[in-house]
Amino acid sequence: MENQVNDPELEQNTEKGALEKQTEAVESQVQKDPVSTDTQLVDNKINSANLEKLVEFLEKELKFEKWFESRNTIQKIIDQFEATFNTVLQDKKKEFLDDGGNSIDFFFKPPAKEKYDTLLREYRQKKRKHYQEVEQSQKVNQERKEQIIDEIKELIGKDDNINQLYNAFKNLQDSWYKSGPAPRAVNNSLWQTYKHHVERFYDFIHLNRELRAKDYEHNYNEKLKIIEKAEELAALSDVVKAGRDLDVLHRLWKEDLGPVAPENREELWKRFQAATHEIHKKKQEYYKNFESIQKENLAAKEVLIKEMKAISETSQETHNQWQKAINKLLELREQFKQIGPVPKSDSKRTWAEFRDVSKEFNQRKNTFYRELKNIQREHIKTAKILLEEVQSILNSENWREQSNRMKTIQKEWKNIGPIPKKLVIKLRKQFFDQCNLYFERLKSGYQKLNEEETPQYESRKEYLKTLESETAPNSFDAFLDFLDNHWKEWIEMDDLNEQIITPLNNEFQKIFNKKINSLDASIEEKNQIIFEIKIRCFKGNTNDLNDELMTIKARYEKVITEINQLENNLEFFNDKSESNPLFKEVNEKLDTLNSKAQGYRDQLTQLRQELRLIKNQEEANNTDKEEPTETDSSPS
Repeated sequence: MENQVNDPELEQNTEKGALEKQTEAVESQVQKDPVSTDTQLVDNKINSANLEKLVEFLEKELKFEKWFESRNTIQKIIDQFEATFNTVLQDKKKEFLDDGGNSIDFFFKPPAKEKYDTLLREYRQKKRKHYQEVEQSQKVNQERKEQIIDEIKELIGKDDNINQLYNAFKNLQDSWYKSGPAPRAVNNSLWQTYKHHVERFYDFIHLNRELRAKDYEHNYNEKLKIIEKAEELAALSDVVKAGRDLDVLHRLWKEDLGPVAPENREELWKRFQAATHEIHKKKQEYYKNFESIQKENLAAKEVLIKEMKAISETSQETHNQWQKAINKLLELREQFKQIGPVPKSDSKRTWAEFRDVSKEFNQRKNTFYRELKNIQREHIKTAKILLEEVQSILNSENWREQSNRMKTIQKEWKNIGPIPKKLVIKLRKQFFDQCNLYFERLKSGYQKLNEEETPQYESRKEYLKTLESETAPNSFDAFLDFLDNHWKEWIEMDDLNEQIITPLNNEFQKIFNKKINSLDASIEEKNQIIFEIKIRCFKGNTNDLNDELMTIKARYEKVITEINQLENNLEFFNDKSESNPLFKEVNEKLDTLNSKAQGYRDQLTQLRQELRLIKNQEEANNTDKEEPTETDSSPS
């Protein structure tokens, strides 16, 4: 409705224009299926939802605290549910009759329908209660507004301080704006009465021009904001939204703001009316062309349906091809839903075609992925069989002879087809871990425990478990005694072959390394103990001792290089006194490096002694084997 009055300050309701009356029915249709982009996304969600999702939407809206403000959305959900359910109902009935059923015996009420009926009853009850509360609230508002008018009337003619009267008047105005609407039947007459007495009050205090000017200025600024907003709406492409928002602006202008200075009234009103006329002109033009717009929308939707059919009829053979097709179809579906309404005579047909092509595509997609799942299930079965075989080989007595079979299994694994991503990561890890374990055993000379070695092995494992839980002394000397005692117990236990005892020795070493962390000793002392433990665990193992010798030697040579570099640097110092901080720092670093180098020399000496002892022992053993056996050489 065009908001125009003869008096720009005391505007009155006007009759609808002739063209507006002609387009009222069209506007009603647009409100049911708005082209506004603000509501289109919500409509799209509703239109594309199934019964269960629609019930979920309805339940969510009813739980919303401001549910009444969403009643248009709620009604769309209800309308869509009824339409969708009727379609499903007819399909189910047709299936029932095609299967030989009797029409009188047909019954279909899914859980979603039962939940919907319950929610619908709840909604209707809430609406009834809401309207009762609104009616009661409006009666209270009417009484309050009448009271405010009476109080304004009492202010007129009072012989009080003008500032006090004005403040009381502004408080009453504020109460009026906050009081809320009265019943529609009396709302306009109340407003007219209120405005009349507001003008009377201003006439009463017109001598106090400062206060009146202040109020005029406030109203002028607020009305200027309304005009600027209206001019923004006039430039908006969404004419339906612009019209709705314009009605709100006219209500603000009419009901919430008082007069402006007489010299500004005509200017402001003409500017506001210019924006109003522009919006109404666009609305009328839109409604005039509404039929042609609908036809354009129909043509656009038919083009999209044709593209969707082409995708649906194209053969997709792989997962990637299907994913591309799915994404493209979803894109076309979204474009379809973004298009506005079509002529009513074509609405059901286009929606049915849109729904059918989507349904056909989804059926083909579901068939493909069902078959793919069956194929993947076979691939998973094959993978698990190969895994079980690898595990069986690892546990067998003749596992060493199975290396060729293990290589064949690896080739067979590579030829297994696709497996779901989440599962393939887990299976692949298990498979490669088992294969790596097999070939590591093969490389390291791993031996399985025989019956005689098992109790010895278990005894040592139990000893390590007890050792790990035992608390070590904090002092350096006591810790060395603690190490000596446990090492003595460890080497006195029943012997095992080298392949089995080596990992056990490593575990013994790791336990002591952990205990060293809590030792109250210097870093050098801790490193000394760590080295001592390592040497003990290497006893008799030439390879490990030589490896350690090479490692320590490399560290030693690196430290010596650093020492030589620093000593050369010292030669360049002019000031070689302790008062030179840089010279002092280099000297301190040299002391540290020399100490570290000495530690490495001691370790190298100890390692060479160990290797020499092993070599001497081996030579002695060989000499014993080569000595001839003495015979009796006396004459017979």
